[in-house]
Amino acid sequence: MKVIKNQMKIKKGYSLIELLVVLSIILLFIGYCGFKCNKFKEVYSNNIEVDFCNNYILHMLQNTSMYCKNKDKSGRLDFGFDNKVKFYCDEKLIKLYEIPKGFKFVNTNLFNCNIKINNLGVIYTACKISYKDKKEKSHDITIRVGSHYVKVK
Repeated sequence: MKVIKNQMKIKKGYSLIELLVVLSIILLFIGYCGFKCNKFKEVYSNNIEVDFCNNYILHMLQNTSMYCKNKDKSGRLDFGFDNKVKFYCDEKLIKLYEIPKGFKFVNTNLFNCNIKINNLGVIYTACKISYKDKKEKSHDITIRVGSHYVKVK
């Protein structure tokens, strides 16, 4: 009997206080990681949406240019300040494009809200398309006449 009692004294269990301390440390670590992940998401989601918007505008310019070339008709892009871009060919609405929510076009002196495309698919209106993202940072897309050169800043 004496041997059994000694073996029971050697084994220690965890007290309630030790368990609470360990659980609180684990919860603090999980909370810190969750906060950092949320901050990471906020920063990079805007960058991803800016890249998407740039590519979307370039895609829109390319598609409208190809449409005019294939149909052998001239057209125009109207940039409305309601974040919609309308593509007209022979004064008929062909397609309506929308940029992501939270983004808005900015009126500048170089941007007159119209981009004209001739029947060869060449853009012959030089302009700078400016828009602001969700964090109010300005982004520019510059179009050069006749060369299909577009620069994203």
